[in-house]
Amino acid sequence: MSVPSVMPAEVWVFDVDGCIIDSLTGTSVRPGAVDLLEHLRNTGRTVFVWSAGGADYSRLRAGQHGIAHLFDGFYDKLGRDCDGRYTTDHLLPDSSSAVFVDDRPEDMPVGATVIGVPPYIAPNVHDRGLARVRVRADLGS
Repeated sequence: MSVPSVMPAEVWVFDVDGCIIDSLTGTSVRPGAVDLLEHLRNTGRTVFVWSAGGADYSRLRAGQHGIAHLFDGFYDKLGRDCDGRYTTDHLLPDSSSAVFVDDRPEDMPVGATVIGVPPYIAPNVHDRGLARVRVRADLGS
């Protein structure tokens, strides 16, 4: 069996509300999110953002906060499987090849790597909800 000469880039999929942007006011980006997203992009990872509100909504929210350029794609959480988990066929052929970051980890596809984060509800400069994500991304806490 031959080993591919170039490994495919790791794909990271972030939820918008309650994960990257506060869900109550929608006015703040979670502390540590910008440098995490920049790090992922700078180290060759593909970074997507998705939302139950739709692809256009996720693009709008990222744009409102000046972070749209840090994402490679904007997607909708289109549907659910028979177990009630989100389907990912429209953004990834194989969800097990991605890292999902979400405040509702129980909704993510079976077999996927999921990093659950506490909901980012309101602006909070002391929030450290992305600490585990930063470690997984080799950025430190």
